[in-house]
Amino acid sequence: MADYIDYYSVLGVPKSSGEAEIKSAYRKLAMKHHPDRNQGNKAAEAKFKEINEAYEVLSDPQKRKLYDQFGREGAQQGYRPPPGGPQRQQHGPGGFQHHYQGGQGADFSQFGEFSDFFKSMFGGAQGMGGFGDVEEQGGRSALDMEAELQLSIEDLLKGGHKQLSFSFRAGRKTETRDINVKLPRGLRDGATIRLRGQGRESSGRAGDLYLKIRLAPDPRFELDGDDLRARVDVYPWDAALGAEISVPSPAGPVKVKLPAGSASGRRLRLSGHGLPRKDGSRGNLYAEIYLSLPGTLSPQQLDLFRKLKELE
Repeated sequence: MADYIDYYSVLGVPKSSGEAEIKSAYRKLAMKHHPDRNQGNKAAEAKFKEINEAYEVLSDPQKRKLYDQFGREGAQQGYRPPPGGPQRQQHGPGGFQHHYQGGQGADFSQFGEFSDFFKSMFGGAQGMGGFGDVEEQGGRSALDMEAELQLSIEDLLKGGHKQLSFSFRAGRKTETRDINVKLPRGLRDGATIRLRGQGRESSGRAGDLYLKIRLAPDPRFELDGDDLRARVDVYPWDAALGAEISVPSPAGPVKVKLPAGSASGRRLRLSGHGLPRKDGSRGNLYAEIYLSLPGTLSPQQLDLFRKLKELE
């Protein structure tokens, strides 16, 4: 019987963790133990494989449910997955690689097979080749593939096309394909683009490629639906007297008039500077005002502040 593996402990997260917490823990550990950063380190390679196996299970709702229900007991009693059980995600370890302009994903196929425990729970590397007949699963074909496409806020604004290069397992071979993806208007984080005929091929038929959009974090902005929020620090005297301030926007800094007497927390709306919508319009950009002081105040500035305090 296969030894039980506590995938939650592998990623260092509690069993109650949500999708975001699991993904965050996985990314940190994967970066730390990636073989490219640990050349020749067999222990790091083994850890990297273990981390990806844990994420393969905990990031998939079906496999996670099965693991939570039968994992420990299944290891003790020799559990076998039922026919038609959960299929492997083809964007996870051992099956799929994707990389974008400016970054590259990980090809896990070089790190060997999954553990005996994984194979006892999920039947090994299902969905990785040998597609004789096209099997429909939840409206999709067994020839279909999935990947994530990471975009920036600027990508959403520009639209147009994005180059994507991805590798995948085809039987015992690894194939690489380059495609040009047209970005439709109104894309948002979590949206899916379906590319017909760009999936796996078998017996003269081809599946589709489903690209899940992931919006890269941008330290300048917070998203609020179609709108963007940007923090703008201003000096107290500019807030009191009014001034022209610079507000960051995805298209570059925008000069805005700050009214006299503005308090910290005031919001200035820049209409039409947010994210594009499907109808061609755009959301808004909100500049949120925060009062701040220079790192060092001169004696004259300090003296003026003392005088102001005396006038309270």
